[in-house]
Amino acid sequence: MKHLVICDYGTFLGLERHRLAVRQRGDVTKYYPLNRLCTVSIAKRGISVSSDLIEAFSVRGIKLFFLDFRGVAHSAILGQSQHGVVAVRIAQMKFCQGDTLPLARKIVAAKIKNQRAVIKHLGKYHQNETLQTTAAKLWKHADQASNANDFQTLLGFEGASASAYFGALRITGLFSSSFSRREGRGSQELNNVMLNFGYAMLSAYILSSIINAGLEPYLGILHVRRPGKMALVLDLMEEYRSWVVDRAVVKLRFRIEKKQELDVELKKALISEVQRTCARRYLYRKRKLKLEHIIQRQIYRLCGQFYGEKIYRPYIFKW
Repeated sequence: MKHLVICDYGTFLGLERHRLAVRQRGDVTKYYPLNRLCTVSIAKRGISVSSDLIEAFSVRGIKLFFLDFRGVAHSAILGQSQHGVVAVRIAQMKFCQGDTLPLARKIVAAKIKNQRAVIKHLGKYHQNETLQTTAAKLWKHADQASNANDFQTLLGFEGASASAYFGALRITGLFSSSFSRREGRGSQELNNVMLNFGYAMLSAYILSSIINAGLEPYLGILHVRRPGKMALVLDLMEEYRSWVVDRAVVKLRFRIEKKQELDVELKKALISEVQRTCARRYLYRKRKLKLEHIIQRQIYRLCGQFYGEKIYRPYIFKW
């Protein structure tokens, strides 16, 4: 299934013979069969969508997301056919009213282990002592996070790991030269802008899977709950951020070096890298599945944890 991102001003999206027709000024129309689409994200102002296409998306369960300037979905058209039921949200709410620390420990430990997997993966191609030292630190932090006694201590290990991880990528030159430290929303530094946009893209994959499972995206386990913050999306992204997005930015570092801003060309390159990783097959429970399908299965497994029928085990990438 395809996840399509539209980021060219003046594009028109229409419906033609059970296909999405993407028309750009001065360009040949591109067609995408509706039965191969999972989500379509509009990441630019000045893009038009026909009402016939919206109806076709709703009937087929294709999700249409509208992204803001950060690449974060601010609204969506989902249709009325939802797979989730009321029972799973009730189970989620009951679970989140209890002790969520054990599950939060698993999520943070998995995030750190996958940061380590990225460092070890990069170490195969870039022989550097800093990468080896950082990998050892991250392994220690992951073990400490797994045994944290409270949320404050847990978040402390998460912060220390992030500092070591991004510090190693800076010292070894695996990000372009303008990178000095990790910055979130509002950063003007291009590596951070790329990371933030890539994480927003990843959040669309997570949100789509959460909606399929019938869960409440604003009710999370680890992140603080507040209006407008999709806490569960942010929680479940933690497992995949480093492998899906950080590696893509590292791969594009020479192209980033020549740029001053996230232009359309660089944005398309990042979108392609993220989509390529999500479409790649990885080993999951003795089978090779596309990563986007692994994400969906993991979220269904989380539903089982909420019901008390299964134990959620985060996905760890093999380097």
